[in-house]
Amino acid sequence: MSEWQEAEQRVQRAHELYEKGRWEEALTELRAAIEINPNNSAWYFNLGLTLDMMERFEEAVAAYNKALEIDPQDMEILNSAGADCIRLARYPQAIAHFERIEKLDPSFEAAYCPRILAYSELGDHQRAEEIFYLARQYKEKCPACFYNMGASLLARGRYDRALWCWQQVLDAEPDYPQVHARMADAHWAKGQLQEARRHLLEELRSDPGNVDTLLDLGELLLEIGPPEAAAEKFRQVLDLEPEECTAHFHLGALAQADGDYPLALERFRFVLRHDPKFVGAHIKMARIHWQLKNRTESLYHANCELAQSEYDEATLMDLGALFMDMQVYDGAETTFRRVLGVDSQHVDACHGLAVTMLFSGRVDEGIAQCRATLHLQPKYMLAMSNLALAYAQRGDLARAGYWLSEALDIAPEDPQLRHLSNRLKVLSVWHFVRRLSAPVRRWLGWGRR
Repeated sequence: MSEWQEAEQRVQRAHELYEKGRWEEALTELRAAIEINPNNSAWYFNLGLTLDMMERFEEAVAAYNKALEIDPQDMEILNSAGADCIRLARYPQAIAHFERIEKLDPSFEAAYCPRILAYSELGDHQRAEEIFYLARQYKEKCPACFYNMGASLLARGRYDRALWCWQQVLDAEPDYPQVHARMADAHWAKGQLQEARRHLLEELRSDPGNVDTLLDLGELLLEIGPPEAAAEKFRQVLDLEPEECTAHFHLGALAQADGDYPLALERFRFVLRHDPKFVGAHIKMARIHWQLKNRTESLYHANCELAQSEYDEATLMDLGALFMDMQVYDGAETTFRRVLGVDSQHVDACHGLAVTMLFSGRVDEGIAQCRATLHLQPKYMLAMSNLALAYAQRGDLARAGYWLSEALDIAPEDPQLRHLSNRLKVLSVWHFVRRLSAPVRRWLGWGRR
């Protein structure tokens, strides 16, 4: 038997093994065949398909690229390579593959569906929509195109149009995977929590072991209540995947809310052992240690959270508030500045930064930052009351009275504002300033957590 015949036989065995799900053995046979004849693009293509089944997408792309070196105009290979580039978040490369297909054959409709998704992930939603309408010239009711277009619309906050797209998917293919989960996302964003719950339950009926859907349902139930219903979903997740960190995190947060700090700390430690970069775990531990009056441990975990490379605004705002509680003003300032670096219009972060400046004795900077807060939100009462305090500290009772009056127009019955008003009326400037430091924290809104 010649080497060429041996290679063909190995490819045949690889096909049989692939059909049986014995992918590692199929890879061995394909690689042996390719070693004999490295100039067959179909064999590299089969190698890529097998690696895809094993979710080894990086290697699959390399196999497809080898196939394209031999046959650069094979549209099936180009399409598979593009799909894997999307899985690897290499969206420009994916688009380049799909554009090559369009030049070869504009009617190759399968290359339009993932291209919509690629443009959407890059934030180029106008181009995504253009490709969507182009695709419909070749297939009017393609479920994948409508599904991906819905994702683009959801990202832009056009929830009703996204829901319409996903309803088209269900009309064409009732069992299309994850469409109910995406509809739940849209209803959730609209505040229609019961509708979101209904769609998540519908998704679980068709795919009861889907961990992501179970997690979404658990997180939704945290908003709807009761907490035990959410906890049940997170425990179901752990039955399927015992080391799933998000489920452990939420169960830890529920234990923390119940005052079971030992159990909560155990959950959060588990999360950080398995995923040291998990956002929010350190701040949860820091909060618990602060409650337990373990300042050193609390500060350690707060700084660990601050050092994370990934974060979300809610976590950072909580972290900034904790630093304020601990009177670690440089940490608070760094945290609030990080929020503003992501969202320069974040009014609470702007106000938080003003408070850190006032607390650290930088009164002029604090005043400027309070004014910046009011520029973002003119009726922000706490910024007005802080300006009153700051001007009083500088001895400028006229401006202090003006800003106090503005704050009282918004919250005339606020007892702290009324108390400040009385003190401004009866105390001299210097007498007021000497006694300002004690009540400041209560008036600035950070002692109400």
